[in-house]
Amino acid sequence: MSLAATVLIPTHDHGRTLLRSVPSALAQTVDDVEVLVVGDGVPDETRELMAELVSADERVRFFDNPKGERHGEAHRHLALQEARGEIVCYLSDDDVWLPDHVEELQRLLARADVAHTLSFAIDVDRLHVVRQDLARDFHRQLLLGGESRIHLSITGHTMELYRRLPGGWHATPQGIYTDLYLWQRLLSLPG
Repeated sequence: MSLAATVLIPTHDHGRTLLRSVPSALAQTVDDVEVLVVGDGVPDETRELMAELVSADERVRFFDNPKGERHGEAHRHLALQEARGEIVCYLSDDDVWLPDHVEELQRLLARADVAHTLSFAIDVDRLHVVRQDLARDFHRQLLLGGESRIHLSITGHTMELYRRLPGGWHATPQGIYTDLYLWQRLLSLPG
């Protein structure tokens, strides 16, 4: 049975922040989601917190992996082999979403294979907004050239596109951000 969306949350050592990120993924206006938390050599505290989150909601699954190469990208690929969502939405373990985030990505991905929402961060004294539009060639070329402006937590893609990506998530070469490497590879696919 397929679902509207898979939410993938990679984690290494931010156990306590999962108590905010996972509930924000579950509190979406789209109920038809699964949340896959992909551990990459997590400490015991994270395992204990995840046991509570998994038992509290059947939509949450935890993949407890040993520490992998780089940021455990290969673990993400293995988890996505079990994903049932039509789209994949990413959430960092120390970020939260507004309630309509998945709904907005679902709307955007009805017309595209890769999409992102507006990125903003709130500091004590100001709001930071990064604007980029992958529909514009200029912004695609910036990203393909190595300028990372798109944070993991605002992005999504169709599962169909991911299945076309040779090798899916795998260890990122040194000197490049993990998520930037994936976006570059996705944008390099034909079509």
